[in-house]
Amino acid sequence: MPKALQAPDRRALRQAWELDDAVKAERLLHKLARTLEPHAPGAAASILEGLDEILTVVRLGLPRELRRSLACTNIVEYVMDSVRRVCRNVMRWRSADMALRWTAAAMLEAAKGFRRLKAKRHLPALRAA
Repeated sequence: MPKALQAPDRRALRQAWELDDAVKAERLLHKLARTLEPHAPGAAASILEGLDEILTVVRLGLPRELRRSLACTNIVEYVMDSVRRVCRNVMRWRSADMALRWTAAAMLEAAKGFRRLKAKRHLPALRAA
């Protein structure tokens, strides 16, 4: 994406995430995708592809602090990286059972690096939603 478009687009994405109304946020993201299409079609397609995932936390009506934590994919990426790192030396997968055991071991290893969720006091709202 051209440097000149990065700041305004980042601002528009952040504004959509901060909105409490999912319909308005969806409209804003569609508008952003339309403006990006001529200059950065890949970025526009990525926004449209992830639209439901982006707006899920908004549609649930969760507090902003919790939405911010759940909208981030870092934890998923961290777990997947841990699975790759732990399982990379396995040369021969004998069964699906073995794959499950190694994956579970990798997740336990990843859990050692987890930090407490900043919005943990809002978790009952997530359960209710």
